[in-house]
Amino acid sequence: MKKIYSIILCLSVFGSLSAQKNIDATEKVSKHDNVSQKFKPSAQTETKGALLWSDDFSDASTWAITIDGSNAAGWEFSTDPSVIPVGDLSPLASTSAANGFIFVNSDANNSGDFNGDPIITTCSNVTPIDLSASSFVKLSYEHNFRWWHDTRGVRVSGDNGATWTDYEMSNETEYSLPNQNSGNPEVTSIDISAVAGGMSEVLVQFYYDDNDYWGWYWSVDDVRINEIDPFDAELNEVIIGSTGFWGVPLPYFQVPISQIAPISFSGLVQNVGVDDVNATFMATYTGVYDGLSDPMTLSQGILDTLTCTTELTAPGSAATHTIEFMVVTDEEEVDEANNVANSYTFEVNDFIYSRDAGTEDGGSYNEGNEFEVGNIFDIYNDVMIHGVDVNVTSQAVEGAEVRVKLYSVDAEGEFIFVTESDILPLNADDLAGVTKTYPLQIPTTLMAGNSYLVVAATYGDGGVTYDLVVATSGISAANTSYYYDGTDATWYYTTGTPMVRMNLNPDLAGIEETTNNSFEVYPNPASDLVNIKFNDAINAQISVLSLSGKEVMTSTVNGTQTSFSTNGLSNGVYMIKVSNGTDVQITKVVVRK
Repeated sequence: MKKIYSIILCLSVFGSLSAQKNIDATEKVSKHDNVSQKFKPSAQTETKGALLWSDDFSDASTWAITIDGSNAAGWEFSTDPSVIPVGDLSPLASTSAANGFIFVNSDANNSGDFNGDPIITTCSNVTPIDLSASSFVKLSYEHNFRWWHDTRGVRVSGDNGATWTDYEMSNETEYSLPNQNSGNPEVTSIDISAVAGGMSEVLVQFYYDDNDYWGWYWSVDDVRINEIDPFDAELNEVIIGSTGFWGVPLPYFQVPISQIAPISFSGLVQNVGVDDVNATFMATYTGVYDGLSDPMTLSQGILDTLTCTTELTAPGSAATHTIEFMVVTDEEEVDEANNVANSYTFEVNDFIYSRDAGTEDGGSYNEGNEFEVGNIFDIYNDVMIHGVDVNVTSQAVEGAEVRVKLYSVDAEGEFIFVTESDILPLNADDLAGVTKTYPLQIPTTLMAGNSYLVVAATYGDGGVTYDLVVATSGISAANTSYYYDGTDATWYYTTGTPMVRMNLNPDLAGIEETTNNSFEVYPNPASDLVNIKFNDAINAQISVLSLSGKEVMTSTVNGTQTSFSTNGLSNGVYMIKVSNGTDVQITKVVVRK
């Protein structure tokens, strides 16, 4: 069975894959393997109850910094939001970044793993906070970071530092995944009532340890403590998608008419108030669809999934559709700003099937080495695929040799190569955010009830340049978008959704496989001998072609059957062309020794 490894964590609940798709987690070797993999952006909003205390790091004297590692670096104050060492997260976009924030940078102050020079540092408020009049309180802060084996979190004390409670965000092995980007800013909220509620000497301490790795960084700003409202339901996330063979909801942003399928909607709803709330999740498409979950009573702090009891099936014509989401409660809430999530818009069209959100927000590459990256698609009705569309970033290199590939998925979860495109070099225009279409050498029928993987691929240039950088847009659930690293011949999953799409347009150029052939090829796949059996006696020439169209073998047949050996053929897909001088028929055979 193929071992699928994780390349980046997705902080969302999409369910699990069926049993045949075993997913193991491992880490990549270098912290620089990918341009921008990312966390699911935080859905949390600033705590809404009465503000009890805040600090925007504009006055360094209100905080005490300790440096406990052998490395002299630690927390420092900055007023330069562009100091962030990751382009996708710079400048820091916290509310008051220009006034000051705290920043620790392992990337700039370390150069290797396990060199005996770890960064270990804390930053604590100097003057204790009096929360004696408030029993229910929440700490929130704005921050951004990139993770690579560093431990970070916040500690809270209710007794002026005599004892501490640790609220860890990450640690050395928690993710076991490389290069995870936060939101910008990420907003983290923590109910600290059990530690600080009703206490008069509260301290807050941010801690960081790069565990003697060459880690990344962490920036923190705009710390607040608020009262918790009595009734407050929060819609943390919306889970959207159609569920097919792959077994989890896959959200699509472009759907061909031939692949329209019921879409389900679920809300991850949390009670962030003090008292119980009776919550209902709603998905609304005005005049078309009103989805409601069954109501659910949530106790304080409880997070649960509320699923609409009906699904949406889009009308069978080209159009754009937008669905709005919210959670409502029986109780009167002080502020309902966090009861609403971003809307979901998708387009029904003739030919394009896409999983990406449409606007480039990062990219995937392999430092000039061989790799493939793309998305899983469920197929609901038989359809012919003719090509694959790809967007690359401006970091890709003109002249990089790119092709696309189509894989089927067997019952054991193996990716089985089906066909690919010709290799086409990137030109300057391809680096301008445009979509480039790669016609497949063999247009192929995708079968209903199956899943397929389409990828953009490169052999690389040996690490001389970035070579191919495939644009990403939005977030994929774990184990639904994939990345093949040619340096270790391993498939990983990625949660930055590649801008790699199916193109079903029959007008694309390509070699058509003939349907209704008067002959049968077996076994298929073949290991040592390929047999060809004809319905009627025939006098014809047989050609075996590679997918690039190169003739690798010829023979003749005079009768109803013939065969040829696979000796001299590499594993892969070949075309069998039969010509009697008048008609030409083509089919494919897979050689797997």
